[in-house]
Amino acid sequence: MQRRTTTYWRWLNVLLIVFMTVGTLMAQVKITFPVERAIFQRNNANQAVISIGGYYTQAVDRIEARLVPVLAGQGQATDWTTIQTNPSGGTFLGTLTGRGGWYTLEVRGFYGPNQIGRDAISRVGVGEVFLIAGQSNAQGFFDFGAPAATDDRVNAVTWDNQNSDKTNNPTLTFAQVTANMVIGPRGRSAWCWGALGDLLVRKLNVPVMFMNASWFDTSTQNWLDAANGKPVESRVPGVFLPPGMPYANLKASLQYYGSILGLRAVLWLQGENDAAARVTKAAYQNSLQGLVNVARIEQGEVLSSLPWVLSRTSRYAFNSASFVSQDVIDAQTAVINIPFNKCYGGPFTDNIQVPRLAKNPVNGEDDYVHFQGQGLVDVARAWDNSLPPSFFATVVPVMARTVLPISISCNTPAVSFNAKAPNGFSSYLWSTGETTQIITVKGAGTYQVTMKDNAGNTYLTAPITVTENVEPPVPTITPSGEQVICADSTITLSVNVSAVNTVTWSNSFEGRTISVKNPGQYTARISNIYGCSSAVSSPVTIKTISIKAPSIVQSGPYSVQAAVDSTIYSFADSKVSAISWDWQQGSRALPNKQSAIKTTSIGAFSVRSRVTFVSSTGGSSRTCVSPFSSEITVRPAGEEEGLIIYPNPSRHGKIAIETFQDLTNVQITVAHISGQVVYREKLPVLDVRKVVDLSHLPDGEYIFKISSTTLNDSRRIIIDY
Repeated sequence: MQRRTTTYWRWLNVLLIVFMTVGTLMAQVKITFPVERAIFQRNNANQAVISIGGYYTQAVDRIEARLVPVLAGQGQATDWTTIQTNPSGGTFLGTLTGRGGWYTLEVRGFYGPNQIGRDAISRVGVGEVFLIAGQSNAQGFFDFGAPAATDDRVNAVTWDNQNSDKTNNPTLTFAQVTANMVIGPRGRSAWCWGALGDLLVRKLNVPVMFMNASWFDTSTQNWLDAANGKPVESRVPGVFLPPGMPYANLKASLQYYGSILGLRAVLWLQGENDAAARVTKAAYQNSLQGLVNVARIEQGEVLSSLPWVLSRTSRYAFNSASFVSQDVIDAQTAVINIPFNKCYGGPFTDNIQVPRLAKNPVNGEDDYVHFQGQGLVDVARAWDNSLPPSFFATVVPVMARTVLPISISCNTPAVSFNAKAPNGFSSYLWSTGETTQIITVKGAGTYQVTMKDNAGNTYLTAPITVTENVEPPVPTITPSGEQVICADSTITLSVNVSAVNTVTWSNSFEGRTISVKNPGQYTARISNIYGCSSAVSSPVTIKTISIKAPSIVQSGPYSVQAAVDSTIYSFADSKVSAISWDWQQGSRALPNKQSAIKTTSIGAFSVRSRVTFVSSTGGSSRTCVSPFSSEITVRPAGEEEGLIIYPNPSRHGKIAIETFQDLTNVQITVAHISGQVVYREKLPVLDVRKVVDLSHLPDGEYIFKISSTTLNDSRRIIIDY
């Protein structure tokens, strides 16, 4: 059941990471520190402060982070915590305190209430970090039966620096401990350390990180001589180790990984060569203590700061005869027992896997010195017994140094910016190869600086990732339509730029699009996340069409007539293509959309006009709405039945007709008094005032007749010009 539960949680976590990875392929926020499987040394309160840095490609004003256990029970989740507000220069950097555990680190960025981007590192730990040093039984060999770590939380540095004298190029890469991996900088195979990691993880329930600077066939004096700058001759006369070795790898590990991750202790397993050389107790003690002192000085700490755990090891063999050295064991014990020396007792290994007769898988010779197979598991258990819970509760570790920020300042003209590393370091090395504190950045790339203090310890900065040229392009404004708009409407202005840039408009608004309704000229300027601004864009002019309220009169016994503001016909940029009307009686909207309406009862009426304009130069149309007119009270007058004609006589030949009823299928006929029909018109509906134009007729008397489904009536009319 337990196995099924563990498998379920593992698959659930894998799915979570896959979904998060897919969701962040186009993320606007990216974590650059820490890296996958980094483990930070916890303090004795089971906590570590994790530096979290990265970059963003769209403006953010808040960065949040949290830790989520990889599997249930592997840590204590944190809430979303703001690690930086108002970051600048395209980078963010903050810290988050986590308890011992194995986590997925999630980061998200916000601009106001909106989440801009999100990223995650699937494996990050707060736990125990160890540096291994010594000779071959610490270094290990391939193919000696070293067991791999079975727990995902047992990890190691992967930097391989086996024989090189170049220690200025460590890599910040880590991996789970496998049987035949290199535990950087020089460990060959998992040896006993993978099994020890499993035991420690099971006991402490926190992840473990190993690095291994051991070097086979070396004595304590070799280590001390190398630390003091003296050449070290190998067992073969006239053949020397690379300059600075074997100590240089230990120093590089302390000053690079120890500085970045922190360190609980150095695990020292050595003594066989000194036993073979019959080194005295005093000589071994002096060389070992000297090495411990130099290593502490290299870290820039006080002598009591860097803990060492020293195994009691001396068993050596010539041919089939193995022996131990009590002088070496006593010297190791003496260094452990020095008060306030912060050197602690490791395992006694001389009685493990005795005899050690086995074939050396590398050269096929008999091997009576090195552990193999089950012996490596037994050594791991001996180390685990030497590191009880009380050790982790009382031994004070070296804690990780925080990642530091880079300062960004744009130059004038804005074709580049200066990136400045923090003050107070003895050396600077940028990812570009430059070694000055300040560099000038002009184009796309990733820029990071590694710094060293006077002691040689490494400090990192969060990288700057530039995705575009530093100089922002001059923006071009695109209106959403005609630049002549109605007074009560808006037009959208947009600038098509990447999300890495911020657009500031002449009306002080920010954003790639704005809606404007006021007439005037609008310009825009682009600013990027590095603080560099473009030149101002060419202006876009917005004009507005303002329509006055129409006038309204009672135009007949049953009629109300509206007249539009005549200035609409004088606009230079637009011309009228259509007009419709919105009538209301009191607060009730009326269905009629014509300029005149009919009313047969007393009431208060108002109207507004809807005028459709087209550009004088072509383009899309727009409809502008006027305010409502003042109300007019209409009192219908005249007959309630039949036909009303006015004016009569008519001085201009135009006759208005109204009826109390709404008529359908209307036939209008006008005949001379002699009976000759001079005008005829059909109307499907007569429901408002109708003006009949008879101005083409000569003076005289005429009979005006109307017939419909419900009304037939006639009147004598006079046309008198």
